[in-house]
Amino acid sequence: MNTSTATREAAIASAVETYDSGRFLTDLDRRVAYRTESQEPSQAKHLHAYLEKEISPLLHRLGFETKLVPNPSDIDAPVLLASRIEDINLPTVVTYGHGDVVRGYDDQWHKGLEPWKIVVDGDRWYGRGIADNRGSTP
Repeated sequence: MNTSTATREAAIASAVETYDSGRFLTDLDRRVAYRTESQEPSQAKHLHAYLEKEISPLLHRLGFETKLVPNPSDIDAPVLLASRIEDINLPTVVTYGHGDVVRGYDDQWHKGLEPWKIVVDGDRWYGRGIADNRGSTP
């Protein structure tokens, strides 16, 4: 087995174990709880906390350096830049993600559901942002 195959298999096994153990749901629920509604200026503190306390430490554990950069617009929604150089001779990979979500509209969710907490109903999970960037964060 070559190294890339072993690495791929290890990554898949780790992802399966994270899901099966319940850690993925726990992490996702914690991330969904951040009320990062970008249309609400009063919620800017939640976006800062999400980027500084949730995402930056995760990226640091993966070997990235991070920097919060002020948004050039007049809204208080910073940009989190992360970089990790494995080898200067390897290609550069650029990706994008965001930490904000649209308004939660708490009172418009179906009975028993709420935007800022994961609700599991059979094989369906409900919560603001879980099918977007929150669910794909490593």
